[in-house]
Amino acid sequence: MRNYLDLVPISAKIHKKQNRMSVFCIILAVLLVTTIFGMADMFVRSQIMKTQAETGNWHIGIQDIDARTADIIATRPDIEALSSYSILNYNGEEGYSLNGTNAVICGAEEELLSKIFPDMLTDGKFPQTEKEALVTENAKGILELSIGEQISMKAPDGKEYAFEISGFVENTSNLMSNGSYGIFVTDEAFYNICADTNLTKNAAAFYVQFAGTKNVQDKISDLRTAFNLSDEQVFENTKLLGLLGQSVNSFMMQVYVAAAVLFVLVLFAGIMMIATSLNSNVAQRTEFFGLMRCIGATPKQIMRYVRKEALNWCRSAIPIGVFTGISIIWILCFILRALSPEYFGAMPAFSISLPSILAGVVVGLLTVLLAARSPAKKAAKVSPLAAVSGNASETQPVRKAAGTKWFKVDTALGIHHAKASRKNFILMAGSFALSIILFLSFSVAIEFMNHTLRPLHPWTADISIVSGDNTCSVNSDFVNGLRENPVVDKIYGRSFLYSVPAVTGHAEQKIDLISYEQRQFEWAEKYLLKGSLDTVQNEVNTGLIVYEPQNTIQVGDTVSLNIDGQYKEIKIVGMLSDSPFFNASDVGTVICSEDTFRQTTGQTDYTIIDIQLTRKATDADVDEIHRTYGAGYSFIDKRMDNSSTLSVYYCVWLFLYGFLVLIALITVFNIINSIAMSVAARTKQYGAFRAIGLSNRQLSKMIVAEAFTYAAIGSIAGLCFGLVCNKFLFNMLVSRQWGDPWEVPWVKVGIIILIVLVSVAFAIYRPTKRIHNMSIVETINIQ
Repeated sequence: MRNYLDLVPISAKIHKKQNRMSVFCIILAVLLVTTIFGMADMFVRSQIMKTQAETGNWHIGIQDIDARTADIIATRPDIEALSSYSILNYNGEEGYSLNGTNAVICGAEEELLSKIFPDMLTDGKFPQTEKEALVTENAKGILELSIGEQISMKAPDGKEYAFEISGFVENTSNLMSNGSYGIFVTDEAFYNICADTNLTKNAAAFYVQFAGTKNVQDKISDLRTAFNLSDEQVFENTKLLGLLGQSVNSFMMQVYVAAAVLFVLVLFAGIMMIATSLNSNVAQRTEFFGLMRCIGATPKQIMRYVRKEALNWCRSAIPIGVFTGISIIWILCFILRALSPEYFGAMPAFSISLPSILAGVVVGLLTVLLAARSPAKKAAKVSPLAAVSGNASETQPVRKAAGTKWFKVDTALGIHHAKASRKNFILMAGSFALSIILFLSFSVAIEFMNHTLRPLHPWTADISIVSGDNTCSVNSDFVNGLRENPVVDKIYGRSFLYSVPAVTGHAEQKIDLISYEQRQFEWAEKYLLKGSLDTVQNEVNTGLIVYEPQNTIQVGDTVSLNIDGQYKEIKIVGMLSDSPFFNASDVGTVICSEDTFRQTTGQTDYTIIDIQLTRKATDADVDEIHRTYGAGYSFIDKRMDNSSTLSVYYCVWLFLYGFLVLIALITVFNIINSIAMSVAARTKQYGAFRAIGLSNRQLSKMIVAEAFTYAAIGSIAGLCFGLVCNKFLFNMLVSRQWGDPWEVPWVKVGIIILIVLVSVAFAIYRPTKRIHNMSIVETINIQ
């Protein structure tokens, strides 16, 4: 041995069992950081690819510029692609149609589908002449079109425009939801169609894709300055730039701040976890460090020794933590891809996240070096005289005896031991507290998810047949025919009468009258505030009012409806908290049975028929339903929206709850490790207590009291600071965006406190059993 630091590997072999928990603690911290940031990286990558596929691979849009300015912008070296995009009849208000169905006309350049929306073209090629056009897949299926066929689009003035089909493009959720077809033509053909409208060539928007994704905001600022563009002329692809970390949108900035706060909490949790372990490990070997002082080691050398020993643990702990984290990332990615290939199909299967590996390594080394400072100073202060005399473990002078006024001596000693060393007490309680803070802080992400991603309601339809003029004109006999279709799971119709003049008492207002059938009343039961659903279903001329703050109609009131000059009365026998409908602010909503609606209005048909399909339903089945029942009506296909909503909600739910479970597991392991290390550091003291007659039961009570002292103080501190962080993040992510007031998350508080208590119970079992099984001589002489 040439150097005192050569003792490190020798000591590691001798104290291999004692060091195991410290190594495990480092592995846990590195694993936590690697997994969390690795999964976040994979999630962001998959969402970037999904966003580019769905909303386009463009970073900003520019409007109100001429074609010459656009051409100049396209030649800039920092611009990868630029394409114009014009749209007509987007909301179906202009009256353009294809074979009687609303048609949305899009004018673009070829670069739009080759670079901005590279996956949108499913077959054929972009139109090369003014007489060619691309149509969406829904038109291809329903009208049974093929490349080379002629289509005729009808304008609102009766003029028809003929095009030859050059290819097909994917459906968009907006087109499907509105029951429209999409037609893509060249810019020249688009402006020929719009020649008689007020639309000018400067009305086109230009989508811009930058050559690189670094410093996007600087590029945008330079572009604005160079071409004197106003804020109104430039708009961002907020979702894509937000995922790239390049958005200056105020909401995205709040998300970034929240992510930074959570990163700092994870970092502190790792530091506290490792510091607690190192502090307990050093406390067990104070006599060893005192003996090193006896043979000439200086305090500075002792501190270097402790740091070297901690870094030596990192040689194995960090690689194990990183590789385990990578394995967990791969497993989770595989599960997410299997559960939702549509939403997470772009998630890499066996990809390496360099940022997460770097974060794991840096955090592992940083936390170990920071955590080793206090134990190193503590080891350096060990007196050589105390080591020789065998009293090295008595590092703290006894200033006050254990209080036995309220507790028995064994419990009082346990509490006294917990508070004996201020630094150790702060580390132990702080470790508990940080686990709680981390859990409560991350739980805000669940609230954020519930606001940004709404799960589907039970009444959400896959396809709908809707009256074109919002009247009761959809044949009610369709329901019987569709019910026999094997791909139809549920079908239900509703009749509407909009803005009916009504009188309640002496007050006048307008009412939307809506009919429900049996299944819809069953769904409404969950939202019943007061009253009776049975009465509405079984008694004619009764109804339910939907609660709204401005609503003056109450349960028990009678509403007189003025229908074609005749007054019909409906008694309100119940109130719902919510319904599937949107109405004007000054219009109330009354729901009644089909019998009541027909008797009151004289109408027997529906305004809308909603259909929920089985999983076996194909596009061909939907096209057949459209051809059979959709003629003359608006045919709304919401399958894309529903599928996306379900996939997003449940997969992000799994993603975020997975993080919470991981944090809960870290909390459990951290508590078990901390208690075990604390008990191990006092093993000699417990042996001395047994030598003077303390029973195993009293010894157990002492350990329990010590452990629950850490837990109680740590939990109180953790709840105080955790609720502050929870409120701060909630206000930043939820309240500012949706206006929801913050409330104490009692359920989450109860869960984390239960986890802490169960963890403490598990943590004290093994150390107490181990001490009980050791002889008194073994306990006192343990190294």
